[in-house]
Amino acid sequence: MKIKIEVEVSDQRAGDLLCSAFEGGSNYWYFIEQVSPSSAGAYYHEKPFDHNGWVKIRTLEHEEVNGQLEWLLDRAACERGLTLMAEKYPTHWSDFISENDDATTGDVYLQCCIFGEVVYG
Repeated sequence: MKIKIEVEVSDQRAGDLLCSAFEGGSNYWYFIEQVSPSSAGAYYHEKPFDHNGWVKIRTLEHEEVNGQLEWLLDRAACERGLTLMAEKYPTHWSDFISENDDATTGDVYLQCCIFGEVVYG
């Protein structure tokens, strides 16, 4: 049986997961090309959660993934990433919800946010 439930995730929690990706979990495949100038967040992982904030990401090898060379990580992408992680990667989602997440969980989240699936790793 499958049921759908609604879970509230704070910006802080989602940002912490991005921090795990940016500070180690995803370093093997991504780099930050540009950050929104109008965003008030002091750290990259906070930018998508600020009003109109975003981070532009590319792969280290400048590879095309799903027909794109760069991706905009904003609030909508972060929300979509959480939903996709819950649907496609329930073990990682469970780790996140139970606050047992790590750099790998962050990597899966970031890839869900920008690719819609795990492409690397």
